[in-house]
Amino acid sequence: MDSELVSRLTARMRYEFERTAPPEGFPQFPDIPVERYTSDAFFDLEQDALWPKCWVLAARVDELPRPGDFVTFDSLGSPMILIRGTDDVVRAFYNTCQHRGAPVVRETRGTSRLLRCQYHSWSYDIHDGSLVSVPDERDFVDLDRSLRCLKTVRCEEWDGWIFVNQDSAALPLLEWLDPIPHELDELQGPRLSTVARRSEVIPCNWKVTAEAFLEVYHFRHIHGHGGESILDNRGAVMSLLPRGASRMITPFSRTAQSANGMTAWDDYQHVVAPGFTDIDTVNDMVRCTSSAYSIFPNLITPIAAYGFPFITFWPIDKSNTRIEWTHYSLDRFASEDDLPTQWTTRLHSFDQIMQEDFWNMAPMQRSLESSAISGVPINYQERRIWHFHEQIDRMIGLDRIPDGMGVPQLLADYVE
Repeated sequence: MDSELVSRLTARMRYEFERTAPPEGFPQFPDIPVERYTSDAFFDLEQDALWPKCWVLAARVDELPRPGDFVTFDSLGSPMILIRGTDDVVRAFYNTCQHRGAPVVRETRGTSRLLRCQYHSWSYDIHDGSLVSVPDERDFVDLDRSLRCLKTVRCEEWDGWIFVNQDSAALPLLEWLDPIPHELDELQGPRLSTVARRSEVIPCNWKVTAEAFLEVYHFRHIHGHGGESILDNRGAVMSLLPRGASRMITPFSRTAQSANGMTAWDDYQHVVAPGFTDIDTVNDMVRCTSSAYSIFPNLITPIAAYGFPFITFWPIDKSNTRIEWTHYSLDRFASEDDLPTQWTTRLHSFDQIMQEDFWNMAPMQRSLESSAISGVPINYQERRIWHFHEQIDRMIGLDRIPDGMGVPQLLADYVE
């Protein structure tokens, strides 16, 4: 973030503390239809028209350090493989042999000079996916190898994170993410390493999980310990960014201000977490607030100067979601078994916060699937949720949304 953006966000936090109602003219939201969380038809539309057109996080470059290194990616339903070619470029292919459909790799990660199907040993080049070997090729009549290459998937990088997109007509990744890459340059993404990974399956719709991280209205009620909260949601600034993305900056509570040597919520200090390798380029506002970004459709990151997680949400079916969170830092460790005390303590604390959020999600899904609730009312503080749902409908196509399941497009004038 540049100094102008920090100043603007600070002014907006001051406005949020002082306001007594939503801004004049801000729209009243109708209820979000519960069928968006419970309907087979809506889930099928998402699977058909949303996920195949979005850039989603698939891997990190440190997972593929050498030519021939590969990882598989199955979170979108279609099996994929990401592999570093002989030219040092990471590419993505469908993990599907063009003979009978068997996978060309079966391990989740490894190294290979050739992608060889274990069923009949059709073999493909790791550089471009071309078919280079067919056992008993004489038995095929006029087999054209050029038509039997591995099918490619769009694959692009941002600061060491690798994203894939199944839509050949999609915007380039950096254009899709704009302005987030510019704002997060200070995190020194290319220098970061993976510290730890977590994964859990929660019995709820993927949007229920995502929405929990799009507001802090709940924070002092769910995450307040002993009546104390580290955040003051009254000053939270929700910034709506293009293409369903958003930013949320929440000032510290008085308790957290005191713990960080601050005299007021906007008395930003250059706080350095002891024992961690500090990302020294991170600005002081981020050090003295809770600052989080959302990348549509399914990535949330609460950033910090000592390191931070990427949280992703992957639909299994309409009522079950796999949540993954991976921590990154300038610190480097051979494995999670080698983590020092400050990192194990940090991970335990963050896992506890996640579990506090999970505690709500399954009961919420059961209620949404019952007759107990007819719609979901959203307030001004929760406007990132409405923004998120608007983008879902735009990706699917407004004319394809079933009657009674859409959300009106109300927030275009509030997008930065």
